[in-house]
Amino acid sequence: MRDRRDRILAEAQRLLDEMGVEGFTIRELSRRADVAQRTLYNVFGSKEEIVAAAIDEHFAELVREVRPTPADTLEEQLVGIRDIARATISLRRYATAMVGVFFSPTVDRRIYDSLYRISQGSGDGWSGRAEKSKLVVKMAPANRARLNNLIVNQSYANVTDWAAGRIGDEEFVVRAQLYFLSCIRAYLRASHRAEADALIAELLKDDGAPTAA
Repeated sequence: MRDRRDRILAEAQRLLDEMGVEGFTIRELSRRADVAQRTLYNVFGSKEEIVAAAIDEHFAELVREVRPTPADTLEEQLVGIRDIARATISLRRYATAMVGVFFSPTVDRRIYDSLYRISQGSGDGWSGRAEKSKLVVKMAPANRARLNNLIVNQSYANVTDWAAGRIGDEEFVVRAQLYFLSCIRAYLRASHRAEADALIAELLKDDGAPTAA
């Protein structure tokens, strides 16, 4: 059963890469995976559940490869962000399809939640981990949710600009770090704000205006 599920998800990932969510059909997945449509529904329940599972599996594997452990310092966090951004560059078609879905007002909630989890990470997201490691101040649940939303939305907005060709690859990597630091700065403990400011200043060094890819 597990082998069949993995094979279906592998074909679903390839189909998403080629056709995006809008072009994804159960009929075509059934043909490619060589299983009956009824079997697909029995295993996953719905098209939306298949898409969500395929997205989760694809990016979870990517994240495990480039960010094996949670980062406890700002510098370590930026290393992880750079690695994720560079890995995303190798998945341009897939990433383009995903951001189009994320910002769609009609996206199925299960698919949106899957994309959100990918960017946020497990549990309370970055903010929850940062509280435990004393990087940020203690937050009320509402503020923690706001910060997580800010980080996730900025991340996908950056991918959108890059996927549309408005910025190049290197600028995409730089902005991924800048946007993250800008989002979290107000929540950092005072002892870490100087470090964040220094990292921002380093990223903002003028080495040429960003240009489209």
